[in-house]
Parts: sequence; structure tokens; C-alpha cells
Amino acid sequence: MDKKAKFMRIFANIPDKIRKEDVIVVVDDNPYTWNAAMIEIKNDSDLGKKIIKKLEKTGII
Repeated sequence: MDKKAKFMRIFANIPDKIRKEDVIVVVDDNPYTWNAAMIEIKNDSDLGKKIIKKLEKTGII
């Protein structure tokens, strides 16, 4: 399974309140919640790619 699909599967199982409030990653000194990360990853942005790498490195995906 590719990393993006794995993130999407995990995201789908996270409660809405946690998606909105909990920071899951910090990239370039900026914190990102599940929802913010989802937007960047879904759009295949450069930031989304950095987020995926960081999440993989920390063992979240």
C-alpha cells in the first residue's frame, strides 16, 4: 500500500474532534492537524510530500 493511501485509511478512522484539534506533525516549525495534513496530502502539494515523509519517519504511517 502506498503511503498516501495508508494515511487516508488511518485518517478515515480518526474521530472528527481529534482531526480538528490534535497536531500530528510539525514541518518547518509549523504545526499541522490531521485535517490540515489531509488537505495538503490530498492535493499532492510539496508540503503534503514533506508531511508524508515526516509521518513515515515518526512511525505514524
